[in-house]
Amino acid sequence: MHVSITFLLLMFTCCQSNIWNGIVPLRSTRSDVEKILGLPTPDSVAHHAADYKTKDGKVFILYSSGPCNTKPSNGWNVPELTVIQISFYPNVAPKLRDLRLDLKKFEKRPDPEILNEIYYTDEADGISLTVDSGDPETVIGFRYFPESKYDYLKCSSRSK
Repeated sequence: MHVSITFLLLMFTCCQSNIWNGIVPLRSTRSDVEKILGLPTPDSVAHHAADYKTKDGKVFILYSSGPCNTKPSNGWNVPELTVIQISFYPNVAPKLRDLRLDLKKFEKRPDPEILNEIYYTDEADGISLTVDSGDPETVIGFRYFPESKYDYLKCSSRSK
């Protein structure tokens, strides 16, 4: 299965959501992901992170290493191998205006480490878009993460 640019555009047009191709942060598991995307790429050897290739682009998924009382933890009090972040890099980059987003909900900020990238982030809905500062209308990446209403599941430094 794969996600198409048309699907991506429809998803953002109808509703802003951190669900990507049926994969939901803090709900989906590695097993769920592999049912949708298949096995990770051969060079993807980490147990708690994996790269996947679809016909429409590349996907990177970060999984929980376990609840807060487990070491090491990726910061969320959820079972091991639960999806905590999805990054999608489309082969054909859509234009920001074509996504029909309510940009008032997004905070625009530069990447502190990659000088030519700008993020549009909506913490409440768990979505971040990456644009190239040389072409600020073209979206080069999408990141989906837990909605802010789930912040209570974040591990505190006292949990470790």
